[in-house]
Amino acid sequence: MENFILATQTGGILGPFAWILGKILEFIYDGFAALGIYNIGFCIILFTIVVRMLMLPMTIKQQKFTKLNAAMNPEIQAIQKKYKDKKNQQSQLEMQEEIKSVYDKYGTSPTGSCLQLIIQMPILFALYRVIMNVPAYVKPVKELYLNVLYGLDLSQMKEFFGLNKLAKNLSTADLNSCIDAMSGYTRGNSSIKLQSGIKLQDILNVSDKAVASKIEQFNNFFGLNLSMSPSTMFNAGMVTIVVALIIPILAGLFQLLSVQLTTKINSAAGSANMADNPMAGSMKAMNIMMPLMSVYMCWILSAGIGLYWMAGSLVMILQQIFINLVLKNEDIDEIIEKNKDKAAAKAAKRKEKEGIYREKVLEASKVNAKNISSNSGMSAAEKEEKIRKAKEAMSKKEGSLASKVNMVSEFNKRNEK
Repeated sequence: MENFILATQTGGILGPFAWILGKILEFIYDGFAALGIYNIGFCIILFTIVVRMLMLPMTIKQQKFTKLNAAMNPEIQAIQKKYKDKKNQQSQLEMQEEIKSVYDKYGTSPTGSCLQLIIQMPILFALYRVIMNVPAYVKPVKELYLNVLYGLDLSQMKEFFGLNKLAKNLSTADLNSCIDAMSGYTRGNSSIKLQSGIKLQDILNVSDKAVASKIEQFNNFFGLNLSMSPSTMFNAGMVTIVVALIIPILAGLFQLLSVQLTTKINSAAGSANMADNPMAGSMKAMNIMMPLMSVYMCWILSAGIGLYWMAGSLVMILQQIFINLVLKNEDIDEIIEKNKDKAAAKAAKRKEKEGIYREKVLEASKVNAKNISSNSGMSAAEKEEKIRKAKEAMSKKEGSLASKVNMVSEFNKRNEK
């Protein structure tokens, strides 16, 4: 059963998220395979759409907070401007109180969108990991790579991986590392890598034709090998510069459109007054840098990652348009009132819990007070009598330390006589 253990999966906090997302991708792959389509490109696109749709409720909540934040910003900036030259502690406390009152007025808090971001971040990182190492999460794909490995003789294992063992004699960890190396995912701590100058195609050329054909079909997306980076394909002369740049350029373009659309939505919501915003310059620079970073990352990483990046940006644009249409018909005052009601309900529930806890503490303190008061009502003679009886009971208890001391005392008295 060792051969059916998946190739190297990500661990740590991302592990459970990646496992769930991997099962979704495997289900999508099986669905396409049932239709006779063995192509990871279509799987990545549909997979990205499914995951983004599952995250849509959180995206809507985040967009609502952005709309509220746009309405609050002028008031918050006015308060910050008011206390700009007042650096003493009292003034800073007053400024914080006034800003807090603005958040209370709108029924939200400074950390209003943090929860959505905290939930989304591990999902997005896990999504990236799954796309980056598909054989680790899609069992039928891993089995194809295993068939290739088991078909290599000793000289080929030495030539391709630098190993003096047949695949059947390798441990599960080493088999997984070989699959990682073939699929283009190489971990920093992995001792097994493809030898210098060796590519997946070199291994497939000496493998079973039917298996090799499936892997080639699996990785081919309109002439692009999704397991290789566009830069590698171009440098190897496999594609022209125009073809190699298709995914990076589209990914950067969709990222730019997404950023521009977000900025436009925020401006329409009431944040057009960016002159007084100290973060305005940084935001403009970020809006330019993010698309450029997308182009660069999609150029050096595998084309599969670039396809996911491109599809993700396109889905985000469509989601933003949809959310904007929904929120456009929703009055800002209605959102504020709903937030206030939710905040009030949470506060009431919190106070109720605190009240129950306080009642338990008070009840316990009353019981202790009764015990103390009942003991304090005893006279000095009664207390001494109670202590004497307790000591006497302890001395009579067989095996106790007091009984042993008592025996020694009686023995000494008899010897003195």
